[in-house]
Amino acid sequence: MAQTSVAITIDTEKDLHTGTSFGITEGLPLFLEKARKYNIKLTFFVTAEILEEFPEYFRALDYEGHEIALHGLEHERFDILSYFEKEKRIKKAVEIYEKVLFKKPKGFRAPQHSADKELITILSKYKLAYDSSYTPFNVIQLLFFPKRFKLWTKHFFSSRKKYKITKSLYEIPTSSFLMPFVSLAFRVFPKPLIPVYFKVIRAFNREIIFYAHSWDFIKLGNSRIDKIFPHYLFIEKIIYLIEKLSKRQKFKFVRVEDLI
Repeated sequence: MAQTSVAITIDTEKDLHTGTSFGITEGLPLFLEKARKYNIKLTFFVTAEILEEFPEYFRALDYEGHEIALHGLEHERFDILSYFEKEKRIKKAVEIYEKVLFKKPKGFRAPQHSADKELITILSKYKLAYDSSYTPFNVIQLLFFPKRFKLWTKHFFSSRKKYKITKSLYEIPTSSFLMPFVSLAFRVFPKPLIPVYFKVIRAFNREIIFYAHSWDFIKLGNSRIDKIFPHYLFIEKIIYLIEKLSKRQKFKFVRVEDLI
């Protein structure tokens, strides 16, 4: 039986509500210790402003074998920008990436899944290899962003498998079944339900993409979600699942770039 690939991805950006960077400086190092224990290489979708602020940090992660991909210039929605403003930000983000890491970026994920047709065209123009902004069959996204119904509809009915979205660009969507396979699910679901939820995700996705945010790994004093479903429970549950999957040969942990 073919192995199921599992990619753990981290949207790496300024902390929610505060604009600080404690998720990067304090939260991620603790999770990286666990990743190293199981020899897991992660994929970090990083805003260019964060790359520029912490160049040595991300050079070290890149040297260690983790994938560093782009998450925009700053953390802002692309679907509300003009074509000119979209391209301006992508061009600048790519320039910063190349300055920091001395190579061209392969991957991209738009903040808040805000990739539209114009952005996809621009990503192709700047020769990125893949986008990972789409999350098909995701009801939760509409609840968070009800005014983005048209874009949500396009993403909801898109393919759950990776595919060529342009001649030169792959779309590698985040895995989902009504609720996406992301940190929120781990916060909300009781620990015994996590393996069950993973089995449901696996039934619909043979290449599984999970994502969290850098700030998911710290306490967020101004976050109602973090008060109800604390970050330390999310961390406990994601490590619990990693430990279970690491013991089974039918799963392998990969970077997203390994899937193209």
